[in-house]
Amino acid sequence: MRIEPQDQAVLDHVAARGDAIVQRAVDWSNINSGSRHAEGLARVLDVLDATARAAFTQATVVRVPTQGSTTVADSGAVIAESYADCLKITARPEAPLQVVLTGHYDTVFPADSAFQTVVTRDDGALNGPGIADMKGGISVMLAALEAFETHPDKARVGWTVLLSPDEEIGSPASAPLLAELGARGHVGLTYEPALSDGTLAGERKGSGNFHLIVTGKAAHAG
Repeated sequence: MRIEPQDQAVLDHVAARGDAIVQRAVDWSNINSGSRHAEGLARVLDVLDATARAAFTQATVVRVPTQGSTTVADSGAVIAESYADCLKITARPEAPLQVVLTGHYDTVFPADSAFQTVVTRDDGALNGPGIADMKGGISVMLAALEAFETHPDKARVGWTVLLSPDEEIGSPASAPLLAELGARGHVGLTYEPALSDGTLAGERKGSGNFHLIVTGKAAHAG
């Protein structure tokens, strides 16, 4: 397949920055950002915000507040939950073709997890909290967009990135923002890892969180 010179230049842009793309993913993964670790989430959000503003000077970078939610404690008390902001990056929202890209900067590993640091395995693969799911994906996404912004035909395509803080717990706060954004895009992609053969998932099952509060007297099952 013949690749046009302007397209090859974009690919070359990514290839030339391979080491830096990997290293920043490692740096981000070494900051714990478990879904309930507010301090760690704030640190990663600051880093991502600064990275986006430096890389995309012609784009709009904003922090979007998320809605709260409620959960039920073991005692049956209803507790209000608050969440970190999403990060939204938008370029050329008036372009005829709109691409929506999503990701999340939280991980499943809490602040007290023993799994805190990225290491290199014997086979050369990186192993660390969130390195694949999905701080590595965010680094690749942003690198691809930086390269795309050098393309002479970029004006025909607009894009929006939304990075959320709560995907690993079911997106209770960011779900409305994701739904609204997805409805406006012609093409959408989430930068979680593909399957080992490169296959991309085109759809997946839904999920939900449910709480039941039961009142009455404690009694033996008999």
